[in-house]
Amino acid sequence: MTALGRFGRFGRSLALAVVLFPVGLATHEVAHLAVFSALGVPVTLVVTSWRLGTTGVPIWGLHAAPTAPIALDTLVLNNGVGPLVAAALLLVLWAALDRRSRAARTALLANVLALVFFAAIEVAYPLLEGVAKVDADFLLLPELNYGTVLAILVGTSAVAAWGGGGAASAGAGGTSRAPVENLSILAR
Repeated sequence: MTALGRFGRFGRSLALAVVLFPVGLATHEVAHLAVFSALGVPVTLVVTSWRLGTTGVPIWGLHAAPTAPIALDTLVLNNGVGPLVAAALLLVLWAALDRRSRAARTALLANVLALVFFAAIEVAYPLLEGVAKVDADFLLLPELNYGTVLAILVGTSAVAAWGGGGAASAGAGGTSRAPVENLSILAR
């Protein structure tokens, strides 16, 4: 494939990943609402507004917020399960797509990785604050949250466009692929 073709594949994958991101985010927050409700925790969905760094550019997000104090274990459970439920739903869609739908598969995979990132920081925050007694407010920064997600979307799209398609390298026990190529294969 030509460089222009790979750049086109990258652009299509990234555009679809960005368009899909709000769907994954909304699903993740609705999953939080469902888990809290199943556990008997009163909860509300809040639209948040932040200003990015020194630019002051406004961005918005969603947040499932309990309306009463909750136990740390309940919060940790919910924080992990919410994004992972959304990721699982996107993985079902990814698996159902024809392998020729490379841009759509890459976009879905990128959003699954973004949701796994959210699960990690959402579990880390209450554990750092509540157990380790460490100020973890840096994990709440929109620049960290959305910046990392953007890096995941760009990186996954780039790996799918440029990282794969080569021959497998020979190993001692047969053939193997580099980790970058494995990610590229998943997007196919």
